[in-house]
Amino acid sequence: MDTNQLWKERFQSHIKMVSRYMRLIFNDHLAFAMIFFVAAFAYFYQAWLETVPDTFPVEWIVVGIVGALLTYSPVRTFFKEADTVFLLPVENKLKPYVRNAVIYSFVMQSYWIAIALFALAPLYLQIYDHVSASYILVMIVFALMVKVGNLFATWFMQKTRDMRYHYFDMAIRFIINAFIMYFLALGVPYYALIGALLMVGVCFLNYHNLYKGFTLPWDRLIDQEDAKLQFFYRIANMSTDVPDLKRKPKKRHGLVRLITGRMPISRKETFKYLYAITFIRSGDYFGMYLRLVALALFFVFWVPAFWGKVLFAVLFLFMSGFQFIAIYNHHRTVEWLRLYPVAVDVRRKAVHQLILVIMVVQVVITTIGFVWASDWVNALIYLSIAAAFTVLFEAFYVRGRIPAFKG
Repeated sequence: MDTNQLWKERFQSHIKMVSRYMRLIFNDHLAFAMIFFVAAFAYFYQAWLETVPDTFPVEWIVVGIVGALLTYSPVRTFFKEADTVFLLPVENKLKPYVRNAVIYSFVMQSYWIAIALFALAPLYLQIYDHVSASYILVMIVFALMVKVGNLFATWFMQKTRDMRYHYFDMAIRFIINAFIMYFLALGVPYYALIGALLMVGVCFLNYHNLYKGFTLPWDRLIDQEDAKLQFFYRIANMSTDVPDLKRKPKKRHGLVRLITGRMPISRKETFKYLYAITFIRSGDYFGMYLRLVALALFFVFWVPAFWGKVLFAVLFLFMSGFQFIAIYNHHRTVEWLRLYPVAVDVRRKAVHQLILVIMVVQVVITTIGFVWASDWVNALIYLSIAAAFTVLFEAFYVRGRIPAFKG
């Protein structure tokens, strides 16, 4: 079996799938919101740099962000369930396949490291004004070299099923990565080189202690690959229908009882109850909602100008409302819902009410943030703007989008 050719076929299939969904994602209103977000962030980032104190701990920001990106180094294998039958007998011939997988993972993850360092470069050069801008390129090259070691260490560690070793390995590698990036940020690359040598030692120990002694844990690698694929599907599902998306509900019994405990038991409340539980228990919605609210609060406290705070808060309010329109089509494959003796209008109304509630809750939370970050007057101004935006968004935008979904 030509495993090198097998990799090329799976790589091409993956790129084709990603390209198809990316075209759909960036053809939607979400793409416009993201472009607007990046432009606004760059503007207020530049304004914030003019007020940042000289004692700002930028080196620790570099350590935290880049160190985490270096430590998190999964290897994309594109393994499938059928491989436990067809590839297991030729495991000793998979070196070209694994080599290509490591190269692909390095290229894709290198983009994030470069983006992070370029984004932090203005802040870094503002604090360390004596450092040349070309030194950022030195940091990027050094970080990418360290990334190679992290990828190999992660791959070698895959062969053990004992999660204690995985956690210990990640902790050690994060400490070493933080050591490297800290001294790079301080402008002392010689100490960073010592950290790089330590990383080589970690890779060597992992290789001899684990990789030579165990076989590949196929079931675990396939589960990890499926989890990465489903993560991309969840992102794509925000803008289009993804038939291959798997949804694994979470229990959250206490939160479910808190939200649904006061709902009256009646036919008109059927879909309100269903979509409330779906929002809470599905990992696609509730977790994303919490992250969007947290990001909105972050920008409310971080952006110095009041109208900048309002801009970001309303932008994340739009993103929250936009994301959860898709919940109307969440149960499209469950045929027994059509047997409910409930009109379709009741179902649409339930989605409208849910979106309105989650947006109102976000408005209340961010208004409290405005009170802390600004004052009562500015908080009331934001509250009036956000309330008007929520009503108009739900009355026009949501009502125009939901009929496009299949009932």
